[in-house]
Amino acid sequence: MKKDSFDGLSWMTEEMKNEILLRDKIVEKEDIENLFSLNDNSDFSIALYEILVNKNEKKPNSLNKTELNLFLCMHLENAGQTDSILTFLQEWFPEQKEKVIKSLNEIGATKSSEIIKKAIELLPENGSWFFESSNEESERIMSELNSDFSNYPDGSMKNLYRKHDEKHRNEL
Repeated sequence: MKKDSFDGLSWMTEEMKNEILLRDKIVEKEDIENLFSLNDNSDFSIALYEILVNKNEKKPNSLNKTELNLFLCMHLENAGQTDSILTFLQEWFPEQKEKVIKSLNEIGATKSSEIIKKAIELLPENGSWFFESSNEESERIMSELNSDFSNYPDGSMKNLYRKHDEKHRNEL
């Protein structure tokens, strides 16, 4: 007998379980058409993120412009929530730090874009680690920028992703 992966989650409704199972199938098949059938924007964003990560892992540099914009924004959002924007800018995707400003603007996250632009201006021009040349003031500013970004100044990113993707559906 197959074990139910939802055992012990008594709070989870059948509707929630079905939505998760549907989301997992969409990700597995990289089914962009059915991605838009997901009702919840969180499920939509999770599935889209997983599809983009899987696609990039299978064939690096295969993402088109629209997909790359979303991929970068989603990774930056993750960094801002789990670590810091500095992690994205200096460890995960240092070569994309200027591109992510344009990506944020593309999805409608203009306030976030301005925050990231200011953070990039604080980084050493020679590409060295921020904390090697920072001072108390620049560290305070970077911390404030990180906090400002993590507070979603443009509103919910999942809603921005969905709105953007509805307009650019053919490019996914």
